[in-house]
Amino acid sequence: MFRDNKVLGIDIGTRLTKFALLKQGTKPELIAWGIVPTPQGSVSDGLIRDKEAVSEMLKSAISEYKLTAKRVAVTLHSSGIMLRELNLTALEDAEIEPAVEFELSQSFPDMLQTHATAFKIYTKTSESLNGISTSCPKQIVNSYIELFDDSGLTLKYVDVNANTLAKAYNHFVQPPVPGDSVLIVDLSYATSEVNVLVDGKLILSRSVSGGGAFVDSLIVNRFEISMEEAEAARQSGYKQLSISQDELDSCLRLGYSSVEEQIRQTLDFIRYSKLPDGIKQICLTGGGSNFPGLETYFSGIFRTPVTVAQSDSIPLEVSDKFFILMPAIGAALRED
Repeated sequence: MFRDNKVLGIDIGTRLTKFALLKQGTKPELIAWGIVPTPQGSVSDGLIRDKEAVSEMLKSAISEYKLTAKRVAVTLHSSGIMLRELNLTALEDAEIEPAVEFELSQSFPDMLQTHATAFKIYTKTSESLNGISTSCPKQIVNSYIELFDDSGLTLKYVDVNANTLAKAYNHFVQPPVPGDSVLIVDLSYATSEVNVLVDGKLILSRSVSGGGAFVDSLIVNRFEISMEEAEAARQSGYKQLSISQDELDSCLRLGYSSVEEQIRQTLDFIRYSKLPDGIKQICLTGGGSNFPGLETYFSGIFRTPVTVAQSDSIPLEVSDKFFILMPAIGAALRED
C-alpha cells in the first residue's frame, strides 16, 4: 500500500480561514486550496471562542473544496505567542528540554504553567548549541485540540505562524542561501507580525497591533461605507472609490504607523546586534499587504527592497492568493 502523503494545512484567522492541501515530497506540491469567512466573533487573538461555529465552517469548506486528508496541521497566531533565540552550552539530547525550560523560567517564572513550549535546534557543536523556542498560551492550544476533537477531524500537527511563514518562504519563495536575510512582515487583519530569517533560519518574531482593520476604519470614516465594503475595496485596489494616491498614502501612514515603528525597531536591533550590514530585503505577506503603494512606501522609508510574497512553484490560478495562503501552506509542510 502507498502511504497517503497529503497534509491539509489550516490557518484560522479572525476574518478569514485559509486551507492548503499539500502533497509531500522532495518538491512539495500545492494540489488544492480554499479561503472562506471565519464565523464572526468565533476567534479572538488566536483563541477559538465558538467551537461549534468554527467546526461547521471547517467541515463545510473541506467538503466544498475537496480538501480531505488523513493528516491535518494548524498554524496558531496570537499576540500571546513568544519566540526566543536559544544559545546554550553543549548538552546531551535528553538535557536540552530541561535546560530550555529552566532558561525560560528565569525570565518568566509562571510560563511553564501558562504556556506550551517547543524548541528547534539549528546547530550543535561540542561546545554550544543554537536554536529557537516558541511558547504559546495553553488556553489557545487547548481550544484548538478541543475544536478538532469535537469536529471529528484528526489533528496531527500544531505550529506557530512565524515558523509556518518561514517554512513557506524557504520552500516556495526563496531557498535558503548563506548570507541571506529577510524581514517577513505578516500584515493580518488586527495584529501583524515581524519575523527575521537569517540563512533561512527564523531567529526573531514580534507581534504588533495593526493591520488591515486599521486602514479599513479610516476608509469607512472617509467614505461613510461599511467595514465589509471597505475591505472589499482594499482587496480590489480601491478602483471603485474616488480616492487619490495622496489620500491612500495618508491612510497608509496612519493605519500602519505601529507596524512601521516595529519594523524600524527590528531593523535597528538586527543591524546593531546581529548583522552590521542589516537586513537585505523585506517580504510582505497577509491580507493587508496588498494595499496600493505599500511596497513603494516601505522601501522608501527603510531604504530596503520590499516585495509582496510571490512564488513560481504554485499553480497559476492561485498565484494571486499566495501571500494570503502562506501560513496554511507552511503548516502543511512537514519538518519531521
